[in-house]
Amino acid sequence: MSSVAGMGGNFGMEALAVAMTKKANEQSGQAALSLVEAAVQSTQQVNALAQSGSVGRNINIRV
Repeated sequence: MSSVAGMGGNFGMEALAVAMTKKANEQSGQAALSLVEAAVQSTQQVNALAQSGSVGRNINIRV
């Protein structure tokens, strides 16, 4: 019976480890999604400026 009780204790720790890993993966996924969304917004802003003809209009060059 002691081996059965030992398995129950291990199962609890394994379940906790799985839950923590799942949460970490979800947080990493959310961070990656936020990064992609920010990149899309930046790209859309650059494209909008390029279509209006204002990209590269003011370039400061000092020698």
